[in-house]
Amino acid sequence: MQHDIKKLRKKFIAILFLFTIAVTLSSSFAESESAQNKSPQHTQKYSRFFDEKTHWCDALVITCNDFRFTTATQEFLNNRLGLKGKYDYISIPGSIRNLLDSKTRDLVLNKFGVSVRLHRVNRVIILAHQDCTGYGGSVAFNESADEFKAISKDLKKARTLMGIKFRHLKVYLYYGTIFYDNHKRIYNFKQIL
Repeated sequence: MQHDIKKLRKKFIAILFLFTIAVTLSSSFAESESAQNKSPQHTQKYSRFFDEKTHWCDALVITCNDFRFTTATQEFLNNRLGLKGKYDYISIPGSIRNLLDSKTRDLVLNKFGVSVRLHRVNRVIILAHQDCTGYGGSVAFNESADEFKAISKDLKKARTLMGIKFRHLKVYLYYGTIFYDNHKRIYNFKQIL
């Protein structure tokens, strides 16, 4: 079992490494293209965009890209939190694990910063969930209470890091779970204070 967890972690790290390279290359291409387009006329249009814009993004949502939670997360954000049409949505493997890892932290924070600056975000919502592969899944923990405690602790660390980088933002944390009732998935999102 430990061997399987180690294999999963190695696969996760490899995927994260490839993701990081892809994002870095994409950013490099965007920067070089942006440098080519920097004419006074281009800068003037960009500036005018911000002067004339009346509707801004309210929140930045950071969540894991686990397919089991995608629809439920969108419903939670749109219906329970009332954010429909008012948030940027960033979905990355392992969610907060990338923010806490010193090797990927700067890349992740810089990408979040683009959304915060360009869309005038005033709050961040970070969602983590049970059975996350970034943590080795639920099998990596003795009990579900241990899993909840470990991920909640990491959510709080993520809030602290976001607060250091973006002092003006309010950061809200949620932990998602699934249980089954007559073969129907029931999702719950608990706020972590």
